Amino acid sequence: MHPIPPAVSESPMLPPPPPVLLILGTDAAGKDYVAEFLIHRWRAAGHRVEKRAGGFAAPAADARSSSDSKGRWGRFREQAFLGVFPLLRPLLSAVARLLLARDRRRYRPSAAPLVVVSHTALRLLALLLGQQREEWATRARSPALERCLRAALPPATTVVVLDVAPATRHRRIAARIRAGTVDPFDRYMLADPDRAERIERCLVQLATSYLDAAVIENDDLDDDALERELARVLCRPTPFLPP
Repeated sequence: MHPIPPAVSESPMLPPPPPVLLILGTDAAGKDYVAEFLIHRWRAAGHRVEKRAGGFAAPAADARSSSDSKGRWGRFREQAFLGVFPLLRPLLSAVARLLLARDRRRYRPSAAPLVVVSHTALRLLALLLGQQREEWATRARSPALERCLRAALPPATTVVVLDVAPATRHRRIAARIRAGTVDPFDRYMLADPDRAERIERCLVQLATSYLDAAVIENDDLDDDALERELARVLCRPTPFLPP
């Protein structure tokens, strides 16, 4: 997706930022673009907004994309994780639940509305559930997992999950390869398109089933179309979820 221009005018369509907005999506779904799109417009309208990446309790993040901010050390850790992933799989569901609970426990409300880009533990769950071909819901229908997911969000959190077509993901990752910004998870998703689709489907289903997320099909939307979609989902009433 093309970069956001430095000068962005106030949007008459978007509502004010919610207290907490979580933007979910797999690799190349456009999470950082959507987050920066919203942040620029809200700031142009005079709102203070804080950005975090990877969890509610994460430190403040800058405007760089998640791939750009990883650096060599971050890419090395991703490659190392993918290398040992088959050995760790039996343990990772419990690890993901612990990470969700830890993030929620450490979260403290921000002084400004908060935009959180991705959630490491939720992506880990989707990665695990997407490995096998059987129906994901059978494996996700664990009372402990359901309780953990429903308790993962701070009060008044709005959740948006981005869904993209396989061709869109392939094209965006190919562009990252040409630009030299590709990371190991991008290559992992590119290596097996069917597996990538299962992982994305699991993330979307987890988000919609347990977090009341709204879905945006983020396939090459121009700025006007993206703004209309964001206005649509942000104007939905925020559900009551147990703290």
